[in-house]
Amino acid sequence: MPRLPMKQTVPLLKKWFNFVRAGKLIYLFIFMKKIFSYKPSCMELIIDGDRHLLNKGWFIVIVNEPYFGGGMKISPMSKLDDGRLNVIAVHDSTVLKLLTVFITVFLGGHLNIKNIDSFSGKMIKMKNQGSLKIKSDGEIVGMHEVASVVLKEKMRVMFKGDDPYKNMK
Repeated sequence: MPRLPMKQTVPLLKKWFNFVRAGKLIYLFIFMKKIFSYKPSCMELIIDGDRHLLNKGWFIVIVNEPYFGGGMKISPMSKLDDGRLNVIAVHDSTVLKLLTVFITVFLGGHLNIKNIDSFSGKMIKMKNQGSLKIKSDGEIVGMHEVASVVLKEKMRVMFKGDDPYKNMK
């Protein structure tokens, strides 16, 4: 029987893990599957003009809220309304230390571990000097460079259904 690609396998596994009330374990499963084949690369961060070079970068996360992925408190100090993006960078770590990071990230305690850095800014550029794929919400958005900027305008959300403008004069 042919094997399904990881992109197709994950949703099926997540359904199964959720069915047995162990949905968060899918992230451990994927983490364990990838950790031994992944090759860290040199990454550069430019945050509001300040340059940070990270050797052996495992990952960089740019977020504006504290949680993602099944309740992982990846960025405990993030706030949706502060006009800033938060960056979490994991670099120069061993596989064993990464396991510790993964365990502590659900409580937000990973920021106390050496070589886990937290930054904040309005303009963030990340450059990858290796062959790492850059992803946004699970989708590949680039191979070498990505930039994130906080815009002054707030996002407007339209709801399907009643016309929100019908009573406006």
